[in-house]
Amino acid sequence: MDVESCICANVAWQQLPDEVRMMLGNSTKEYDKLIVEYSIRNQLRHKGNLVRHIKKDAETYYDQVIKYSASHLMLFPYHLSDIIIRELRITPFNYYVQIIIEMINAEKSYDSLPNFTAADAMRLLGIGRNQYIDLMNQNRSNRRLFRRSKSLREMLPSQPVPQSMEPWWSVSPGCVLETDIKMLNAEEKATIDILLDTAPPITGAVPAGIIDYRVVQSLFTKGLVYFDVPVKDDDYIFVGPLDGFVMNRVLGDYFETLLYKIFVTIDGMTAVAEIADMLHIDVQLAKNAMAVFCRLGFAKKRVTGMEGEKLHASWFSLPSGTHSSLPLSPTNILATGMGGGDAGNGLASPTGSISIAADLSEAILDVDNDEDDEGATGGGDEGGATTTPVPSAPMTSDVTSSGRCAFLFDANITAFLMMGNLSASLKSHAVTLFEVGKLTDEQLKDFMEQLEKVNRFSEGEAQRFSEHAMSLLHTLRSLRSGRELDLIRGESLLSLDAQSRARVLLKSYSTIVSMAPLLVDACALPLSSLPILGPPIPESCSPWCRLALYAAANSGLRSIFVPKGTRLPFWPRLLNGARRLLVTSLSNQAEPQLLPSSAALATVNELLMTSAVLVQEFLGGASLEDAVVHVPFPFSPEELQRPDSLANHPAVSALRETIGLGNLAGYVVLMRRQSEEVLAGLEDEEGLQSPYAAAAAIAFGSPKKKKSGGEKEAVESDFSPFLLPASSSHSDFLLLDVIFGIPLFDEHLNAVICERIRTEGVLSVDNRVNIQFANKTLVDFTQDLLNKHNFGVSTSAPHSDKVEVVPPVRPIGYCPQAGIVLYSPIEDPI
Repeated sequence: MDVESCICANVAWQQLPDEVRMMLGNSTKEYDKLIVEYSIRNQLRHKGNLVRHIKKDAETYYDQVIKYSASHLMLFPYHLSDIIIRELRITPFNYYVQIIIEMINAEKSYDSLPNFTAADAMRLLGIGRNQYIDLMNQNRSNRRLFRRSKSLREMLPSQPVPQSMEPWWSVSPGCVLETDIKMLNAEEKATIDILLDTAPPITGAVPAGIIDYRVVQSLFTKGLVYFDVPVKDDDYIFVGPLDGFVMNRVLGDYFETLLYKIFVTIDGMTAVAEIADMLHIDVQLAKNAMAVFCRLGFAKKRVTGMEGEKLHASWFSLPSGTHSSLPLSPTNILATGMGGGDAGNGLASPTGSISIAADLSEAILDVDNDEDDEGATGGGDEGGATTTPVPSAPMTSDVTSSGRCAFLFDANITAFLMMGNLSASLKSHAVTLFEVGKLTDEQLKDFMEQLEKVNRFSEGEAQRFSEHAMSLLHTLRSLRSGRELDLIRGESLLSLDAQSRARVLLKSYSTIVSMAPLLVDACALPLSSLPILGPPIPESCSPWCRLALYAAANSGLRSIFVPKGTRLPFWPRLLNGARRLLVTSLSNQAEPQLLPSSAALATVNELLMTSAVLVQEFLGGASLEDAVVHVPFPFSPEELQRPDSLANHPAVSALRETIGLGNLAGYVVLMRRQSEEVLAGLEDEEGLQSPYAAAAAIAFGSPKKKKSGGEKEAVESDFSPFLLPASSSHSDFLLLDVIFGIPLFDEHLNAVICERIRTEGVLSVDNRVNIQFANKTLVDFTQDLLNKHNFGVSTSAPHSDKVEVVPPVRPIGYCPQAGIVLYSPIEDPI
């Protein structure tokens, strides 16, 4: 048990375990100091926590909390609103104004603001990147004058911008002084009186929806009321496209970390209390985070608690865009139940300023008893505006026994969608995919509609982006057939510890399918009983797996995997005679380099200063693009019956039998070796291939010309076996790599694999055990190689924020004649 856990659990000094006391040097003063630091840093409430015994004055403590939060650019502590706003008279608007002033005076860039803080400041102040830059320039200009024309505070807004709010939010009075009351009109005064008389804990919160919208907005603008966003244990929250999200930076404070953990966990089908349980966090913390998501407009409740309640008529006569939305049902459909000229008969009079107090008072007193009131559900005679009641649990679509599936992708896809000139409407989805790290099944419909509108390009980077988008669309259509599907960004899962990842994935999904190739950083799946069509461990995307597959298939390129920090004085005998080398850095496997052996030694030694490096003899043609062939699996019965099929290559057959490739999905990369005459002719060529072109050949496939509509249909429907080229035999091909998952770089290869997954029943319930056995075999092959030849180093140190591949301890190589061998620069046994 660590010190922070003891503080969080309110363990007094007398009850501390002996080992914790020893860590603190048996000093009560040290423990008190850590209590104060932890409480301020984590914005703990004074009442009910250990800090109250050390900081006796609550006001002084909260003053320190707010100063610490502002200096560290944290979100306003909304969970302490009743203290910070009502007693200290510091509103979120004032809080962010002070942050902006200090940033401009210190001449900090806008990117200094963390993402969520920037989004909240934009919501309240209307100051985004462009406005901030303008203010910075104006302030600099003022400094050059002998007398300032305006102070910096005068340049900033004097009051909050009009706010989007939901009728189910509750309204509470802030710090209201006598001088404030004198500035209010009759309606505002009456509303304030009612709120003061009925404020919690007297009779409970007052929903904003039963008060005149314009009155609420006016009082909020004047800083006299604040909103609470009530979230209950059994609420279901879902995230929509992130409109208004500011992508600046992540600082990693406790609440920001919590927000990202919950972002990737929310699926709209799991109650708040269940999410807290899966993440092993306090349920109140989870509710605080959910409330912030709803407040910023990034998430919504499925059932708000206002369904069936009569709303004030002003909520139904607002200009478009002045409020987020009315209560949403699980199907995201609004039914107001308004009827013609009766819409004005709400709980408060839309026209009378004097009767509002009595009407509102009566309404508030009846809030908890509406279940017995026929008019509350629209069945009475009052004709008030109501919303249609909906079930209290999320609605699920009909699915087959194949269950819910997750498609795992990496940051490359979000980069393509954001940077590519594909479709302007895809940007918000790309931001959601990157920041939230998830897109749920019910959001996929709109996302796929936007993918259908993607512009087609015929050359360059744009062609690659559009081809990825089309392949992604085809993949989503295929995987959604008969099942629900979520999209998950692998890197986002790293915000969760391994146990939480396992609980979240096992609860929500029956199968995980990954894109291919997948970046190592996205291989965040914990080893579990969950079937995975993709790399089951990070080493599956590394040279370790490639070497293990070479040994299992008895086929592969002469290769050597060299540890970081090694300096090679010369090439080992293993690579003697190699004219060209394929060089891949472990830290950047997406960018292999194809180099002449005479010039490669210096490059490899330079790479070895920062990363382990895989060096392989290259026997192909002028480029990787021309040398490699992709053989998709699972295999069709038709191609397995043909001797000239690449699926019957001895290496592919060996892997099919030993691992069970037929139960998985992906593609085998074979390299066609050239004759000695061809290789000799290429030896003197300097313009071999750029690093990007090499990467494109293995990872992204060959560039293709733009197809007409008819050609596209032909590609997607041509699932004939992958056969040997004319005048060639199986012996002309060597195993280069095996990639697990569904590729997005090649539409034809993508279509074939998706179709094979369907026809061969790879995602069926019956095949799940086969997937698990195949993955276990693959993991065992890789782990055996590490255990036997890496001197006992078989696992990486655990990290919660980074995926690391086990590094090689000594150079390890492969050659067809000897299999796996070790190499020493001094002994040089290879």
